[in-house]
Amino acid sequence: MDHERFRQIGHQLIDWVADYMENGHDGPVVPDALPGDVLRRIAAHAPQEAEPPDQVIEDFKTLIVPNLAHWNDPRYMGYFPCNHSGPGILGELLSAGLNVNAMSWATSPAATELEIAMMRWLGEMIGLAWPGTIQDTASTGTFCAMLAAREQVAPINREGYYGRPPLVAYVSDQAHSSGIKAARMAGIGDAYLRAVPSDAQQAMNVQELARLIKEDRLAGRVPFFVMATVGTTSTTAIDPVPEIAGLCRREDLYLHVDAALAGTAAILPEMRWIMNGVTEADSFLFNPHKWMFTNFDCCAYFCKDPMKLKHALAIQPEYLKTQHDASVENFRDWSPQLGRRFRALKLWFVMRMFGVHGLQEKVRSHLKLAKWLSAQIAAHPRLHLWREPTLNTVCLHLGNRAETEAFMLRLNDTGKVFLTHTIVQGTYLIRISLGQTHQTAEHVHQLWQLMNEQLT
Repeated sequence: MDHERFRQIGHQLIDWVADYMENGHDGPVVPDALPGDVLRRIAAHAPQEAEPPDQVIEDFKTLIVPNLAHWNDPRYMGYFPCNHSGPGILGELLSAGLNVNAMSWATSPAATELEIAMMRWLGEMIGLAWPGTIQDTASTGTFCAMLAAREQVAPINREGYYGRPPLVAYVSDQAHSSGIKAARMAGIGDAYLRAVPSDAQQAMNVQELARLIKEDRLAGRVPFFVMATVGTTSTTAIDPVPEIAGLCRREDLYLHVDAALAGTAAILPEMRWIMNGVTEADSFLFNPHKWMFTNFDCCAYFCKDPMKLKHALAIQPEYLKTQHDASVENFRDWSPQLGRRFRALKLWFVMRMFGVHGLQEKVRSHLKLAKWLSAQIAAHPRLHLWREPTLNTVCLHLGNRAETEAFMLRLNDTGKVFLTHTIVQGTYLIRISLGQTHQTAEHVHQLWQLMNEQLT
């Protein structure tokens, strides 16, 4: 493809993306596809010769787009927001065009220093004055935190686990699955990851945490890591971080705080309380790609003492050494990967083109919509509100699993909305997760109308 043809196609695709953002997908939010439907229509082998770009784009429109779940459609209210925005897309486009490797300061000075600045901006917005880096997702961030904690209690990197007493990590029974995956990748194992019971509000029970730690110590095991959650995946419950931090201090345990979704809410002064106790932790993360209108993937990972992280992850082969290493940050030492995308660029575009007030306005509107919807549900004779929403997620049920599940399936089968479920304390719940970039009161009112139609 020559440069002129690239320019023509680029203009065409930007127009397509702009139309998609403005009008959304004109079909079902989630496709009525069966496993293998797409694969059967893709050629079994790569083409030997170049194919016309127009044909590739047409296949994209007819084969790929109709068979996607449209996460950025305002009617998509399942799982959690995973948002794009015009500024984010433009920043991502330039990042792809530049295609730099931000592994070290020397390989891309501007990429490294912009990342430092963006983490400072984010920290200031949520009231956290720690250094940090941009990871791909919260799963990687939690893995990094567990590795940093592990190396503080045992030199596993150098000596391995051989002959050592088991290390034990603790998460809430409502915590994200990334805690389990981190324990597996860090070599801790499922057998030594404790799921601490939660209370009636789905928050970690600190007394139970203390009991489990004591039991493990008495059994000769080595507690070393606790993950608290601010905004659980199922119901956005918030663990009592100040109390957990106090216990971790007394027990000399590393405390990591996962606020993957909820952290964005802390940019609002009236929601800053969700950060209570975080400064007493060792690391903290949230995902701008979830609710801060920054294209996937982008996880803001903060750590109180970066040396703990670098002690666990830094490797210095001769071919990576440079004359500036002593005076700069090389973010390859802050994450498992050597190669790193230029994620800070899209974040820079988002924060500058929205502005702090613009971001706050959108997040605040989503919280108001969640309050409005929860009030409608609470007043309805057939619907049961699980609890007043703290953040953007509204949970409900119809009194029993069969009716609740059937109701959700009827809603999703219309193609006009997509919702997901969870089971909490034995109750099957429908989750309505608000927060899409282009979501307005009109979309939530349409959902409420649809819910009433499907109840009759």
